[in-house]
Amino acid sequence: MKRLGGRTLALLLTVFSAAGLWGAGQMTWLTVTVEDDKSGESVKDIIGSVWDAAGTPLALAMLAAMILSMALQPLARRVLGGVSAALAALAGVAGVNLLAGEPDLDRAQGLLVSGAGTQRESAPVQISEWATVVDGHTHTAPVVLFLAAAALGVVGGVLLAMKPGPARSGASKYETPEARREGVEKDLDDNPGSGRVLWDALDAGVDPTDRDAGEGGRRV
Repeated sequence: MKRLGGRTLALLLTVFSAAGLWGAGQMTWLTVTVEDDKSGESVKDIIGSVWDAAGTPLALAMLAAMILSMALQPLARRVLGGVSAALAALAGVAGVNLLAGEPDLDRAQGLLVSGAGTQRESAPVQISEWATVVDGHTHTAPVVLFLAAAALGVVGGVLLAMKPGPARSGASKYETPEARREGVEKDLDDNPGSGRVLWDALDAGVDPTDRDAGEGGRRV
């Protein structure tokens, strides 16, 4: 079985992390008891993406940083790996705070009164302004899953920062035209008979025929 490189493994870990953060964010993190003088007592569920609205955007930012790193040089990969790890750690803060203490009932009430708890227009999760959240229960398993996903993201980011892989050679659509021409000229020096190199040269605006003629003229 072919061994995965550091960059590939880092990307896979980040993908799993982002998927885990999103999935755990769709689960119920908190169940609260609400007292309303007019409608009586009720129980409301608050899912992770409502309690921690930053979780999904942070997961997407991690993926974007990791994918962008694939097109850059080692130093930039190290930086983006560190950024991705920091984003994953930041994503886990809300989960740690929820598990470390009692749920913030005032925050839960604010989310429900404002309508932030609504996930579907046909099934709104909302309470009246005069209602009061009197009790709350944290669902441990989804929060732990969320933290495990965040930990995967941290590992993926650190792995990329530590093992960014070798520098890229040849042309890339992400390079400036000048950088592409320099890379193509180097490839022509190293492997002038390669069909791939010739195509890259033409794509970069370098005519390998004129280059060969000029080099031949200098040899005479």
